[in-house]
Amino acid sequence: MREQHATPTTGTEERTGAQILADHAARWGLQTVFHVPGEGILEILDAFAERQPSVRLIHARNESGMTFMASGAARATGRPALALAARAPGALNTCLALHTAMTDAVPLIMIIGQASMAFFERESFLDTDFHRTFGPLAKWVALVTDPARVPEYLSRAYHVAMSGRMGPVVLVMPEDAMQARVQIPDVAEPPAPIRAAPSRSDLDTIRDIIARAERPLLLLGGSGWDQASCDAIKKFATANALPTIVSYRRRDLFDNDDPHFAGEIGIGLAPDVAGLVHEADAIVALGVRLGELNMIGGGFHGFGLLTTPKPRQRLIHIHPAADELNRVYQADLAVAATPREAAFALAGLPSVSPPARGAWLSKARTQWEVFSNSGLCPGPLDLKAIYLWLRQRLPEDTIVAVGAGAYALWPQRYFGYHLPGTQLGPKSGAMGYGLPAAIGAAIAKPDRRCVAIAGDGCFMMNAEELATAVHHRIPVVTIVPNNNAFGAIRLGQQRLFGRSVGTELTNPDFVDFARSFGAHGERVTTTDEFAPAFERAFAAGSPALVELVVPADATRPGA
Repeated sequence: MREQHATPTTGTEERTGAQILADHAARWGLQTVFHVPGEGILEILDAFAERQPSVRLIHARNESGMTFMASGAARATGRPALALAARAPGALNTCLALHTAMTDAVPLIMIIGQASMAFFERESFLDTDFHRTFGPLAKWVALVTDPARVPEYLSRAYHVAMSGRMGPVVLVMPEDAMQARVQIPDVAEPPAPIRAAPSRSDLDTIRDIIARAERPLLLLGGSGWDQASCDAIKKFATANALPTIVSYRRRDLFDNDDPHFAGEIGIGLAPDVAGLVHEADAIVALGVRLGELNMIGGGFHGFGLLTTPKPRQRLIHIHPAADELNRVYQADLAVAATPREAAFALAGLPSVSPPARGAWLSKARTQWEVFSNSGLCPGPLDLKAIYLWLRQRLPEDTIVAVGAGAYALWPQRYFGYHLPGTQLGPKSGAMGYGLPAAIGAAIAKPDRRCVAIAGDGCFMMNAEELATAVHHRIPVVTIVPNNNAFGAIRLGQQRLFGRSVGTELTNPDFVDFARSFGAHGERVTTTDEFAPAFERAFAAGSPALVELVVPADATRPGA
């Protein structure tokens, strides 16, 4: 039975479009609204304050950070997050984060204010064509002109965000639709997501392919997972002695300490993991999108991990969106099903584990253990040792948000995940993600600790959201590896041209910067200094920042 969050309105009360929106959001369990106040959404904010004071309004300092916060909250809960953006330019500031939510398959509902329909197509103040702007960045963009249709549009937005390949939707509400009054009853519940499952024939084929394979491999990714489905797929992997790898930044789908876990594909691809894929004679890809990022081969060649269009391996591709199947790689079996239903169905299959498969599994796991514990870090501050220490120190349910940059290769290699919903990171390459995403996750999961990891270049792209964390008393700890450079770009320039251009950075004193907001600040210059500094930050009970002074040549793990 669904939890009741607000008293339903029967339709006898006359309400504005903004009030109808606020009432439905509260009733449907959308208990946090992320926003930056501005023209076009003032009616909605007032409606929440007046009618639904239990809904928490989190105001950020920039719409980009605000949308990353909503994305972090949605990733942490697996349910849509609600965000409000004022008319342009506020709405336009959301573009990068919306693109990231689309790339990461994150369910998000963005409400954008618009000028009155009386001024439609007059290029009124703060107006723009949001259908053309957000069309490529969202699953669906709609204009809500009738307040009586707010429940209809919100219901469809919820459905689109949660169904198939999850993603963001945009509802544009003109001011007159927010202000006009109508009598209309509430819709009691949001629509239930579509739960497609493999057919009996599909399952028989999967079992047959696995039974005949000598070197099968399980590949996991995508959205729509929960603890129960992760437990189910672990049961399937164990019963069939399947080495299990994950797509880029989806390490939290499978306990990294489990003997069946064998690594991650994508950026930072370990040669031995690439070798596993090449040696495999059958691959079960569940939930993962077989796009360029996940299919990066050796030497950073896009789509080089498998042969196009027909892989040499027998390929079973299970994905909730039918249009993702056979898009690039022709599968031997393509199944449109959600990860949760597919995982439960696979867990119920009779086990098939030939004795010879034990050697294949042992090889895969041993290679990963060597890779994730080897390598060097130059200088007095050993990033490898720091992330290995964090792997042992942090509670298993800690949510860790890592932004984009070469610095992310260190936690990617040496940190470990155990539970679903604990790894946040943009697949779009968006910088400025780590801190706001961690704030959003901490708001959505107040009983969990949240840590952000953001390089100096990445952190400064949304550093103002430290003020948001302080204002709302969100005890996020942010680790800032600082090498005074755009490290990943510098590496790429040096590889391509033998020199770097425009990558050197002049940074503030990060400790003073944090303290100026009222946050706790620490600076670490040696390995031995890190543990006590982090413990002080972790115990501060307030937002905290730990700067790691990193030498320029410690851009990525060494041999």
